[in-house]
Amino acid sequence: MPEPIADSEAFADGVLSPRPGRLTPISRHRDLLPWRRADRLTGCFLWWIPTDSFPVPVGQRQWLIHFFDRLADLFGRQRGLRPAVFIQMKVLHGELRDPFLRTVHDFSPIIGLSRKPGGKLPPSPTPEDIKAIQEGRKQFDFNEFSPDYCYWFRGKSDNEQRQLFFGYGGMTIGFLKEDMKTRPPEFKISPKLREHPMFQSLLRKFDFEQVQTKAFALLDGFLPKSKELFGAGLEQDPQYRGLLFIIPLLGASDFFNRPVEEAAKWFELFDVYVNESPADRGILLASKIDVEPNLIDLLKQTREEGLTYPER
Repeated sequence: MPEPIADSEAFADGVLSPRPGRLTPISRHRDLLPWRRADRLTGCFLWWIPTDSFPVPVGQRQWLIHFFDRLADLFGRQRGLRPAVFIQMKVLHGELRDPFLRTVHDFSPIIGLSRKPGGKLPPSPTPEDIKAIQEGRKQFDFNEFSPDYCYWFRGKSDNEQRQLFFGYGGMTIGFLKEDMKTRPPEFKISPKLREHPMFQSLLRKFDFEQVQTKAFALLDGFLPKSKELFGAGLEQDPQYRGLLFIIPLLGASDFFNRPVEEAAKWFELFDVYVNESPADRGILLASKIDVEPNLIDLLKQTREEGLTYPER
């Protein structure tokens, strides 16, 4: 396996001497720690934060959840961006299985596909593969034959979703502008109907506002747009028509090695993109807009609160 680009000098470490062509002053690098910025990248902004492992150790995970809770709130207030949360199917086993099943009703996950740039769907098992598995000569590996399916949470509870599923190497968060088509009409109930015993019974069982919100979420424009942007070459696959969305699954090397025109498409879908990347031993935060002042302000607040990111 090639060395993760996030371990190279592509990301500033905040203590190196300034290099020729450095785009960000060394003092700003210190202000950004524990995040590192890819100074030499053009066309978008990219930051990386290292993790000791996946699952992320408790101390790092708590800091990161706190940071992203604050960041999501800040993006909403200052930039009008909302989070769309996705989780890779391949991590939903072991300790994540029960919380995923327990929250299905509230989070209403919808299955779709995440796709690595230029990636193809894995082939179906051949008759030889099936025979070898049946005879015990080969172990069945779900990941060998399964595409990178992921779930999108229709239920808008991103803070709780991070508490449950963040830090296991499978979460992607896209921040995008609000789509007015997803805003349900006001649900008006006459006082007389609201007081009716039958209606009171229904209210105890159903949250009508949540039901409306989840239903209208399916009108979100990013769903068809994602297939248009990232479904090229898959149109003839039998499952293509049934997929509601296809999102990019990006590692640090993609930002440096893929064509500029292709990278521009990623930000037609999301203004800001966050991805847990085990291959890079950390978490990536990419943006088409310069959110670095937001990051620095938030990190300053975090330090003033005495919260330190534990690194080896």
